[in-house]
Amino acid sequence: MRSMSLTTAQQAFERTYAEVLQFYAEHIQAMDEGRAEEVALTFTEDASLVSPPKIAEPVRGRANLRAGLRKAADAQAAEGVRYRRCHTMMSVRPGPDAELFVRAYVQVVRTGPDGGSHLHAMCVCEDVLVRRDGALKIRERVVTRDDQLRVDPGSSAHG
Repeated sequence: MRSMSLTTAQQAFERTYAEVLQFYAEHIQAMDEGRAEEVALTFTEDASLVSPPKIAEPVRGRANLRAGLRKAADAQAAEGVRYRRCHTMMSVRPGPDAELFVRAYVQVVRTGPDGGSHLHAMCVCEDVLVRRDGALKIRERVVTRDDQLRVDPGSSAHG
């Protein structure tokens, strides 16, 4: 039986993929724990976030993202709810200038003050990651929630 060896490019991609997985594990845990300031630091200074139709105009800049994240975390704490995000089905594609294009499904489970949990949202999260000072950072994020999609009945889902 021949052993299969990985090419240098395959090994490099495996290391990158593992780094991206670890990045999201830490990023999402900080989100779920309401550590808004820490989450904001995972974005570049000039980052943008859009989640139509809820956030139709991009939120631009780390300071604005931090303020929005803090407001959301405080509201959740006041309401006594907890959100857990499960990042799955992730694809990572290298882009120009060492960018990484990441697309993942995200399940958001909401646990209310009564302890009952339910699926709150199913989303597709598309990020552009870049390296700043040796660390991965999110430069662009687009989140599309399945329950907020607007489909024209006369159009095909595949364009």
